Amino acid sequence: MAFDGALSVEGRAGVQDRPGDPVATRHAAAVPLDRLPFVGLRGDGQKSYWVMPRLAEGESQQLRARTYAAWFLIYAEANGPAARKWLLDRIEREMPSRYPGLDRIFLSEVSGRF
Repeated sequence: MAFDGALSVEGRAGVQDRPGDPVATRHAAAVPLDRLPFVGLRGDGQKSYWVMPRLAEGESQQLRARTYAAWFLIYAEANGPAARKWLLDRIEREMPSRYPGLDRIFLSEVSGRF
């Protein structure tokens, strides 16, 4: 089955899908974008695919990056290669975040998995 990006995101307050957002394939195992902890609204109210809240004092960048990588890999496995490629492209366009080290860890965790 080819990925057509036809499903929409519902759920997270204020997060709206845009035409062409590949959210999920048409099967029960799909993971919608709004379930990913790094997808949300930026400070200016625009939808973002790499939202990076401030780390709590003493919070590990490595742990946050690996957690985000795990979520990304779950999304990629459930939604297929077209959705994975689309989302990773959007994330890379929005990098660097306020934590470039976290960005590098995330990319290193997901890059060798495909």
